[in-house]
Amino acid sequence: MNSLNIAEVTELKRMLKEKFRMELHFDNEYSAEEFWFDAVPSEAMFRALDKYLAGKRLRAAFHEDGTRFTLEGRF
Repeated sequence: MNSLNIAEVTELKRMLKEKFRMELHFDNEYSAEEFWFDAVPSEAMFRALDKYLAGKRLRAAFHEDGTRFTLEGRF
């Protein structure tokens, strides 16, 4: 499954807010699979997000606008 549980999402949201002052939003109606930011993240934030998700065997697949992403499994 290509999603994070609520505890993982909470941890990720807290880390990004503390380090980068950026709010991560997600659609949790069904599962935590779609995420977005209010603005395009910095390169440092992209790296931090990638590092966090790699530890979960996931990666962020960003949409063209650079603010929305879904999760994909790493194989």
